Parts: sequence; C-alpha cells; structure tokens
Amino acid sequence: MADILNLISDAERLEFSQNLSVARPAYIGDRIFPDQKTENIKAEYLRLAAGATIPVMATVHAFDTEAEIGSRPVFDKTEVEKLLIKRKINQTERVRLLTENGVYADDAVVRYVFDDMRLMADAVKVRTEVAKMEVLATGKMTIKENNLNMTVNYGVPASNIGYKLDLSTDADIIGQLRAIVDDAADSGNTLTEVVLSNKILRKLSSNKGIQTMIYGSVGVGTYVPTDRISALFMSMFGFGTITTNDLRYKTQTSSGKETTKRFFPDDKIAFLSNGTTTSFGAGLWGVTPEEADYGQYNEKSANQYITVTQWATPDPVAVWTKASGLFIPVVPNPNGLFIASDTSK
Repeated sequence: MADILNLISDAERLEFSQNLSVARPAYIGDRIFPDQKTENIKAEYLRLAAGATIPVMATVHAFDTEAEIGSRPVFDKTEVEKLLIKRKINQTERVRLLTENGVYADDAVVRYVFDDMRLMADAVKVRTEVAKMEVLATGKMTIKENNLNMTVNYGVPASNIGYKLDLSTDADIIGQLRAIVDDAADSGNTLTEVVLSNKILRKLSSNKGIQTMIYGSVGVGTYVPTDRISALFMSMFGFGTITTNDLRYKTQTSSGKETTKRFFPDDKIAFLSNGTTTSFGAGLWGVTPEEADYGQYNEKSANQYITVTQWATPDPVAVWTKASGLFIPVVPNPNGLFIASDTSK
C-alpha cells in the first residue's frame, strides 16, 4: 500500500492550504459577511451603538455667544473569541480500498488524497456559512456540539427580532412591511436587502394586495414573478436586493447518521441595513494552532483561511488528514438587523 505521508510533503500541504479559496459563489454569506483574515485569536471590532446613524441637530445661537459642544457617534469596542472548526478523515482505509480495486499508481493515490483534503476543507467552510446564516435568522449564534454549549449574542435589540408577519393571500403584507421599514428608519437604519426563502417568495407572489398593486384589480389571481416583486419593493421600500436562500447541508453523527438541514429557515425574513460599512457583516478568520506550526505568519498567510495537516497514529494504524479553521462572524451594526417570522399556514 502507498506511503501516504511521504507522497505529499509538508511544503505541498502548506501550498495547498495557502492557495485554497474559501469563496463559494452559491453561498450568500460570502457577500453579506465577506471573509477576512487576521492574526489574532480574538476578533476585535467596533460596534455601532443604537441610534448612532441619526444625525444630531445644531442649535441657533446669538452672536458673540459660545458654541454648543457636540459629540461623536458612539462605537462600542467588542471582543469575541474566534471558534476552532475542524474535521478529519482516515485516509488509510480509503487507500486500502483503492489498492484492493486495482489503483496502485502513486499519482492516482495522490489525487484521491487531495480530494479528501478538499472534502475536509469544504466541511469547515460549510460550518462557517451555517454560522453566518444563523446570525441572520436569529441575531445570535448557538453552539451545541462536541461538548460545547455556548451562545454568541451580537447585541441585536429584542424589539428587532420579534416581528410576526401574516403572509396569507388576503393579508395586508405591504402594510406589515411598511411598519418594519418605519421602525428601522426611527432607529436611523435604511433597509437595503431582504433575505428569505422561495416558500415565502411564493406567498408574496400569491398575495392579492401585491397582485392588485402590480396588475390592478383585474389582475387578482395572477401570479407575480420575482422581478416584479423586486421592482415594487424597491420603489416602495428601497430594498435594493431580495435574496432567496434554499441551500441545504448535512450534519453527521459519530455513528454516520446524516441529517439534511437548511442554511436559512424557510419561515424567516431578514431585513438588513449596512449602516456605515460597505457590507452588513464580516467573516473573521484567524491563525489556527495547526497553521502556527507551519511557521511565522507572512504575506501568504493572509490567504490561508483553512489549514490542512496529516499525521499517522500507531493504534489504530491510520493516516489522518485534517482541515481546520479559526472563525467568527461579526456584525458592526446589530441595530440594522430586523427579523420577522411567517405565521401564515
């Protein structure tokens, strides 16, 4: 059987890690929470305080009087520890299977090893997208896995996450959405993007009020395509982007049982305001212990989001391949996230 550890050198594994892109165009989290790399284990960022985007008025003074003293917008310095995400696979079993089926060439085995390296790296990336979407759907991130039980609270006001929407055919959906937009404006936030499921989008398309606004009373019962809904919402509310997310991922237990789940719930709508930044949030990556073992942080390390390592164990006899990443999503403007739940059947 091929000597897996000697087929790929440490330098090649490092090069693979440094050139492994974490960009996944299908993942909306890549755009809403753009990935960034820093050297720190903890993520430090400035979080905009409530109402900080609303301008303060100066007052009229008489001549020869002292000017009123102003103040700057308030930012809260926030620090949160990045989370270690990792997954490994036993490559000895797979290589044995390959050789039993007639694959003996080292270069063929190497291709399979690199495939497993990408597979483990993809699993790490999936966990980061799950985290990003959970923040959009709940305003927090709950971790209950591998004996961890913790919650990362992003400071989204409780009043921002309790909206209930009746999206039934006869409901006043426009009025309900206008109430959310008005609440956002009162806190100094302009909502520019909506994230929802295709299930909710279909309900919007079937709503009589929306159909009437687009087609007139004679158009009630006419299904409304997405582009017409987008145009209506842009003109009425300023939503520049309506994004649907129906992607799925799988979880796997230690016994191998798999469960398919949604990245974003089908009964939630997230309304986003970027505040003073170019994106709603950011995905902050850091230096894993495995990456630190490769040597000093350098220019190439800035592109090394996920690190792949390999090692052998004598009992059980195995060669393991592991991918690891240090990651946390951050939200500089938690007051700019509004979350609604669909209560219609």
